[in-house]
Amino acid sequence: MLSGVFFDLDETLIDAGGCHREASRRAFGAFGMDWDEALRRTGPFFGRRMREILAARRDALGVDERTAPLQELSSLREKHYVDFFPAGVCLLPGAREALASVSDHGAVAAIVSSSARATIALTVEHYGLSGLVSFVVGGDDVERGKPDPQCYEVAFSRLRSLRSAVKPDCLVVEDSSVGVTAARSAGLPVCLIPRYTLAESVMAEYTLGSLEKLPGLLARLREG
Repeated sequence: MLSGVFFDLDETLIDAGGCHREASRRAFGAFGMDWDEALRRTGPFFGRRMREILAARRDALGVDERTAPLQELSSLREKHYVDFFPAGVCLLPGAREALASVSDHGAVAAIVSSSARATIALTVEHYGLSGLVSFVVGGDDVERGKPDPQCYEVAFSRLRSLRSAVKPDCLVVEDSSVGVTAARSAGLPVCLIPRYTLAESVMAEYTLGSLEKLPGLLARLREG
């Protein structure tokens, strides 16, 4: 039996990497900081909350809170992201079909992301996904971001408010090592669909080459 499927957002359902980079580059530039140099110093932070990424990269440049307040930096970056979104973000192949297949198999679909709820809502509204997604959990809904399991614990609690469910009958769909770690720490089975080389080696119950193959996996899980 399949009860719920929890999807990560960025690089799982949407290709938003270029939009995030350009928005962050512009926001850093407004404070006289070089985003590309910060990225070079820190390396990638796939799957983590944007405020944490911005703070880490600002600090890596030796810039303090007084010079570049995190709240102002985050707000400016979010504005740029919204401006770039229509041209800079697209659904990944199979995303809409994967979401639709969840309800086809009698389960509940949710988005559980490190992105802020407003950013998730922007995607859901722009691509007309509200009829396919029962609820969302964003990075601002929890005190601790991925790889902490809190976001998936919250998602499972919300699922149980909608229907009877046990964790083995759920599935998390993730692209990053921190996301897989968060899900497994919450006791939830994981399907890993990596778009980039993983920062750390992780174990997932299932690994697929693309989101287009997910409906087939869901069909097998429902049968078995």
